[in-house]
Amino acid sequence: MAASNGSEYFDMDVEAQNETFGRRSNAESVAEDEHELMWAALEKLPTRKRTNMALVKRNADESEESVGRTDTVDVRKLDRNTRQLLVDRAMATSEQDNYKLLAGVKERLDSVGLEVPKIEVRYEDITLTANVNLGSRALPTLVNSVRDVVESILTKLMIVRPKKHSLTILNNVSGVVKPGRMTLLLGPPGSGKTSLLLALSGKLDSGLKKRGTITYNGHKLDEFCVQRTSAYISQTDNHIAELTVRETLDFAARCQGSSKGFADYIKDLDRLEKERSIRPNSEIDAYMKV
Repeated sequence: MAASNGSEYFDMDVEAQNETFGRRSNAESVAEDEHELMWAALEKLPTRKRTNMALVKRNADESEESVGRTDTVDVRKLDRNTRQLLVDRAMATSEQDNYKLLAGVKERLDSVGLEVPKIEVRYEDITLTANVNLGSRALPTLVNSVRDVVESILTKLMIVRPKKHSLTILNNVSGVVKPGRMTLLLGPPGSGKTSLLLALSGKLDSGLKKRGTITYNGHKLDEFCVQRTSAYISQTDNHIAELTVRETLDFAARCQGSSKGFADYIKDLDRLEKERSIRPNSEIDAYMKV
């Protein structure tokens, strides 16, 4: 009986401890209630204003009472440090892996049935040729450089026609780059990998002759500005040395500006979530609105 009673008393103590440690603190309860009130107030705003407002957690270096609480901010008026803080929280990893961020965005879109716009690139019978010099004439010497300049001037004046060898870089290459996938292009050096990527991104050198068709979702390159849709970054491309890769992409995005179509996309997403009473992750929501 003593052992039985002791076991009973011990079980009761364990249950009491679990209840004690599992109970939320007053600070956590107040922070959660405040967060719910802010979401409710945010949902009552007009759609146009609501797409510019987000809930942002306060910094951890503030007072203990404010840690974990949130503020309603206008994402258009955030300073650089706060923007960087939003990115770090959305990534939420020291290795700067963007899987959690992309998974969160995809989960949010799937919850309302929205699909990310996709681009399919098709290229058919792509043939690239170039006129090149052979032998010692092709060496990058000072004499050859001067001759190249003189020959280009005389060629434009239709005085002479220099004899050059026709080199085929790509010969009737066809394929498709499907959306939503990462495509790996393999080949030995000099096989034309760079030339193909330059042709697909609309940055092919004017001295090369191209035949064939390249389409983005069925539209040819002369029907839109392909430079606004795709980009080719060379391994020897020059960037601002003081900026990281992420800061370089952020700088380019600010120069180009966000498209009007994406703003409408965010409005549709916000409207569908309100209709279905879905509250997204505040960090993902703030990141997308920024």
